[in-house]
Amino acid sequence: MKKFKRWSGVILKKNNKILLCKRSPDKSLPNVWSIPSGKIEENENPGNAAIREYYEETNIKLPKEIELVGFIDRFNQDKTTKKGIMYVFYHETKKDLVADLNKASDGFEHTECKFFTKEKLPEQEGNEDLMKIIKKILK
Repeated sequence: MKKFKRWSGVILKKNNKILLCKRSPDKSLPNVWSIPSGKIEENENPGNAAIREYYEETNIKLPKEIELVGFIDRFNQDKTTKKGIMYVFYHETKKDLVADLNKASDGFEHTECKFFTKEKLPEQEGNEDLMKIIKKILK
């Protein structure tokens, strides 16, 4: 039996825009705009994992003050078996934070990052549940 997996990520909001990163074509959810996220390591809590993954993928250091805003169930390919869960956290900032994929240790997982307004959110197959959570956060 495969182990139940847990992932964690952060929605970063600034000036009523959300920072999303486009997944690399050779990674899971290829070419899909999503939040930086990753697997929770053994003995790591979801919040710390979200902050660590955000930094590893964007080179942006987030404060410890992040808020849990939702969960996304992850299923196998044929959508019949739940294989894991993703914890979705949120942080709003006034600082000018810029993702630097070249300096990020796992920056290769994305091809680009940019901020989106609610009207311009890229809705694609694979990110529908995340977009529902993001739309609740954006005015």
